[in-house]
Amino acid sequence: MGWWKEDHFNSSDLDGDGLLNRTEFNDFLHPADSKNPKLKQWLCKEEIRERDSDRDGKLDFKEFFHGLFDLIRNYDEESNNSSHQPDNAVDAPAKQLFAKLDQNGDGYLSEEELEPIIGNLHPSEHYYAKQQADYMILQADEDKDGRLSLHEMIEHPYVFYSAILSDEDDFDYHDEFR
Repeated sequence: MGWWKEDHFNSSDLDGDGLLNRTEFNDFLHPADSKNPKLKQWLCKEEIRERDSDRDGKLDFKEFFHGLFDLIRNYDEESNNSSHQPDNAVDAPAKQLFAKLDQNGDGYLSEEELEPIIGNLHPSEHYYAKQQADYMILQADEDKDGRLSLHEMIEHPYVFYSAILSDEDDFDYHDEFR
């Protein structure tokens, strides 16, 4: 087992007994959803390990910009833009965020300095569930009031079941729900 997997296990083992109870195992499987500070630190360490091209144990601006910044920028729904922007258009915001994260001003990001953004780098299951719910409401909300009525759900079942039903299935949505 690689050292990083052992670190993952040990970080999940909050009580340090060498065994994972149900909560610790859930944290092991879903570290982004965990409140365990050791797992948050492990996630930060992993980000540095994966993106640290010169293997100095920290991220310089170039390593941050060509990996992490794109993830952070795309996480924010308001700044998410499907058109690709040239590097110089995002260079200034990237430098600004890098400077804000680089709390000791040494020109590098350490594990501790990544902690404020680790939730953006590893979105929780809650984040994805919210995105899916928002999408479904957008698709089925006929009166655009931001809520779903039983009528709207009955009239638009394909929105809710499209992941499990294909167009080839011989299934009459309306007959099933009436």
